[in-house]
Amino acid sequence: MRSGTYNRVLLFVVTAIFWFALYTYVPYVSPYGEYLGADLRLIGLIIGSYGFTQMLIRFPLGIISDWLGKRKIFVISGLFFAAISGVIIFFFPHPMILLATRSGGGVAAASWVVFAILGASYYKPDEAVKSVGFLNSANSLGRILAFFVGGVAAQWLGVPYAFFIGGIAGSVGLCVRFFIIETKPQAITTINTECETVQANKTPTVKELLLVVADKQLLTAALLAIICMYISFSTAFGFTPLLAEELGAGGFQLGMLGIAAALPGLLVSPLAGTVLSKKLGMRCTIAMGFVIAAIGCALLIVTNSIVQLYVIQIVISTGTAMAYTLLMGLSIKDIPSQSRATAMGFFQAVYGLGMFVGPFVTGMVAHSAGLSIAFICTSGVGGMGALLATKFVQKNNIT
Repeated sequence: MRSGTYNRVLLFVVTAIFWFALYTYVPYVSPYGEYLGADLRLIGLIIGSYGFTQMLIRFPLGIISDWLGKRKIFVISGLFFAAISGVIIFFFPHPMILLATRSGGGVAAASWVVFAILGASYYKPDEAVKSVGFLNSANSLGRILAFFVGGVAAQWLGVPYAFFIGGIAGSVGLCVRFFIIETKPQAITTINTECETVQANKTPTVKELLLVVADKQLLTAALLAIICMYISFSTAFGFTPLLAEELGAGGFQLGMLGIAAALPGLLVSPLAGTVLSKKLGMRCTIAMGFVIAAIGCALLIVTNSIVQLYVIQIVISTGTAMAYTLLMGLSIKDIPSQSRATAMGFFQAVYGLGMFVGPFVTGMVAHSAGLSIAFICTSGVGGMGALLATKFVQKNNIT
């Protein structure tokens, strides 16, 4: 049997490739959609479709994964959809095809549920937050490399090649996935769910899995994560690339904007799950993350250079990374191993609402009132997240 370290490192690599495949072209989705003839409302729908399909798929995917006790097959499916999503739009450039392939990217991203749970299986049951921080670092590394390579491709070959390279990377991931090892969940003696005792080594029933979503900590984490995704998909993965174009950014500079958005996740995610949460407390760290993100969104309306935009994007992403990492870890922290994919599926399905509503609302506001007003509204959403975190995380005794 291969060592736990080997399994962790291999999954880290596959995770990085997976997110590389999905993000080489993300900074160009809104500019390319505009180039193909889409207005801001349709662009918002295109961006939001990525979250909409995740919202529909992730929860049932988690239930099915737990019920079958399988993880690897869903990782393979995610890599497959990541591969075809980039290639199709390369050969068939059209706004509606872009909408369809962005939806396909959402199907691929829905498998992140299983990536996270497979990663947690390589750690002790009480190390959920640590495992999430580790995989989120892989997530960020993959996106940073994607933005750099995609930026070079867009600058020298043209924007469509950023999509094509993403498809090729997904194919590489499909080859590497053969080496992934699936391990059985580590035993937990027993858990009580609504007065029913569930043995850790017993395959849970669908009813038992559905009862998982009644966990108050999971519900709190999921609802607050909606705001994290609302902010991210209204800014870095939504409309700040259009602002960058207004400031004169080219293809490579748009890729660097993506790196500015992903870099904080690489550095902050592991710190949030260890140092920050221990020193400041989880409640304070989450609320502080929302405040930082809100300030960054407000500053977008006064930026007048690409360099300033990079700095502001780093600020926004630092805030969302702080909050999201802890919320993701908390969503499964007290959930038994054999039900964690269900919990993570529910968590990610719920926050998919933010990935859809954020760009959709921002696109509608930007279309009627301009990008500045849209960013101010996003800042307000971040401030609301800080207030809700202070109130509800404290109420649920997360310290």
